[in-house]
Amino acid sequence: MDGQLTMGRLVNAIQVSDIRDEVGDILKKVKIRIVALVEQFTGADVNPQTTFEFENALASEVRELGRNVEQWTFNAIEPATLSEMPGTIKHRNRSYRRLADKSPNPLVVTAFGRICLTRARYRQGSAGRIAFPLEIALGIDQGFTPAAADMVGRQFATCGSSQGRTIAVIEERIGAKIGSKKLRNIVRSLAEGMEPFREECQLEKLMSWITLARKDGKSPLISISRDGVSLGIASLNSFEMASVATISVMSEGEKMGTVYIARAPEKNQKQLTDQLTSLLRETVRACGEAVPEIVYVSDAGKVETAYWKNVLRKFYIDGQRLKITRVVDYYHASERLTTIANALKFGKNKQGRVDWLREMRKLLLQPGGWGRVMRSIGKMKAKYQYKTHKSQDANNAEKHLRRYQRFMNYYDLRARNYLIGSGIVESACKQIVSERLKLSGMRWEHEGAQQTIALRCLLLSGIWDAAFSRHLSTKQPVDDLIVANAA
Repeated sequence: MDGQLTMGRLVNAIQVSDIRDEVGDILKKVKIRIVALVEQFTGADVNPQTTFEFENALASEVRELGRNVEQWTFNAIEPATLSEMPGTIKHRNRSYRRLADKSPNPLVVTAFGRICLTRARYRQGSAGRIAFPLEIALGIDQGFTPAAADMVGRQFATCGSSQGRTIAVIEERIGAKIGSKKLRNIVRSLAEGMEPFREECQLEKLMSWITLARKDGKSPLISISRDGVSLGIASLNSFEMASVATISVMSEGEKMGTVYIARAPEKNQKQLTDQLTSLLRETVRACGEAVPEIVYVSDAGKVETAYWKNVLRKFYIDGQRLKITRVVDYYHASERLTTIANALKFGKNKQGRVDWLREMRKLLLQPGGWGRVMRSIGKMKAKYQYKTHKSQDANNAEKHLRRYQRFMNYYDLRARNYLIGSGIVESACKQIVSERLKLSGMRWEHEGAQQTIALRCLLLSGIWDAAFSRHLSTKQPVDDLIVANAA
């Protein structure tokens, strides 16, 4: 007995025999063309050029096969006769009335190229919004099928992939060019749809790394960092500071993984602070009583220091204070030593300056290093004095080293497998912002920058699949789309 297939709420029955016949016809046509390609390739001289041409032609035929199958299938799951469909439907708590005819949409972008979708139309009220139940059921968003939207979003979020580059790559992959407006629309939709799931997906990632470290009998460590990076803003024709934060799970000095949070330029980086704090809080709660040690590694910038003073220094979770260790980045501390070395009057003894600076950088990493370095600075000042025009910078560098002394115990910190440099977040600034949003001549509106940054963080955190799946699950179905017919 011949069976039938139904597809979710689209209960239009498609006879298995019809599927076999239609797909069989498509395959026959493709088979003829592919056989001809193989005969042509094997019947002539085989060389790199003919191999290149054969492979590209074969890829095109395979893509066309997928496009034709997808086009027929999508069109077949909605009844061809409007009378078989309900007179009204409900979507997002709004009622829509069926119109008198179907409308073709020849610009639906799929993973195989463009297809034409002929679908029923429903209108809200007498002159309101038009809804297409078939497109809603298929998850078509801004003219893209889910697989196509996923492909475009990933490409857009890839390092070095400008708008033009994204359009070109997608055209190479699917044989269809999309416009810049359509690209911006799907990017906005993806960012708005996936960002709400970022925190829960990142939490799952962090907990998986923490669990993995403990399975190996090791003690995980949570390392937090944040930093800023300049970004060109079009509306002001100026540069403002975007912000980036990272949470990494370490195990005996080895990085298990990192998740990323970033924001386009904003006043006092408030949203980044809120998002970073929220993710940290939920991670600690998920750990229960077995909370790993937590370290905050950053430079001593204004915002980074304010985050320590206002949030992390007295960090409470459900009424319990959590101890967090702060580390002032060793390499920024070393820069202060460089400032001091450049200010000292070594005269013609340039090698003496180089040797002293190298020794101080090493000494700062040894037991009691901070005190020994400061005593050496005092002796060098007494011997050489500061150059007049560099004395203020040198004195400020000394003040910096004294102010943050308690966060520079680098020997003990390294012995506990703590990071002493903010290389992870500095790399994040480069990966998230510089390698994608600071390409030649780029200037951004805040909204577009944030959308791009959001997608980039999802991709680099390794949570794109999880967030995209959750995004698809939120798409509301159409109620009473089709009345089932008995076979």
